[in-house]
Amino acid sequence: MSKLLRCCLVVLMSWALQGSVLADDLPPISIGFYVPALRDVPRKDVEVSLRFWIDELGASLNLPFKPIRLYDSMTELKLGMDNGDINFLVATSMGVAQYFAPEELADGFSGQKLVSADLLFITRRAAGIKTMADLEGKRMAILENDELSDVYLETLLMQTWGRPDFTRLAALGREKRSGTLVHRLFFNQADAALVERNAFEAALALNGQIAQHLQVLEDLSFRGGPPHIGLFSSRMAPQHVTVFSKAVMGLGKTPRGRQIMDIYHSDTMVVSRVSDLDPYRRLLAQHRALLAKSAPPGKKKAP
Repeated sequence: MSKLLRCCLVVLMSWALQGSVLADDLPPISIGFYVPALRDVPRKDVEVSLRFWIDELGASLNLPFKPIRLYDSMTELKLGMDNGDINFLVATSMGVAQYFAPEELADGFSGQKLVSADLLFITRRAAGIKTMADLEGKRMAILENDELSDVYLETLLMQTWGRPDFTRLAALGREKRSGTLVHRLFFNQADAALVERNAFEAALALNGQIAQHLQVLEDLSFRGGPPHIGLFSSRMAPQHVTVFSKAVMGLGKTPRGRQIMDIYHSDTMVVSRVSDLDPYRRLLAQHRALLAKSAPPGKKKAP
């Protein structure tokens, strides 16, 4: 099950378990869920699972929950928050950093497995790639529907060649899972790939030969920054945010709560802070600065 789906389901279940804590006058929660981040979960499964938990919440809390909204693009999710259709979002951290200003958001929470958002630039040793310039004429692979991979790869290309010149690559493939990217490298179906650290470490543990054939060329570390995040709209009253947050952070302190977290493979409930997006915003600022420099003279630079 996707880490993002686990995040949302654990949040929903925690509200149900802590219903006695919530005040009767709390406003309805309307959750916006960014579907493309669920690379390994069919959309229908997402809809059925979340509908079930929303029904459970309504009965447990005696509180009207608006039907969960699924969004196929960050543009649509942003519009939903701006229009007041949703007041809590669950999405990729890079996607949120790209589309939301800090002042539009308030701290939230999520159930997460203790993995990092770090990206590794992995190459086949036999491909002879020692620097980014050696990537010319080579086969590259990255994650599909992953804003972080897109921004980071463009940043690396601009640092190397002055502009995001994908024509220098022999091919650019996309896969739904980092594990598949590692397999493509190992079986000589790609020369380089951007891979999530936890997926690469898991592959190393399963196959000792991977270390003999693959190497890490670049390491993009977020120092514990979450790959996915759940945040409130800043228009939510602070006292309401506090009540919800206290209820959720109690999950795991009871036998049933611990059982629910185990079912969804979540290690802990964590506070999601708006400041958790700062590393992503710094990468975006670097990307935009390089993109502005790469724009031809007289051409309007990207915002």
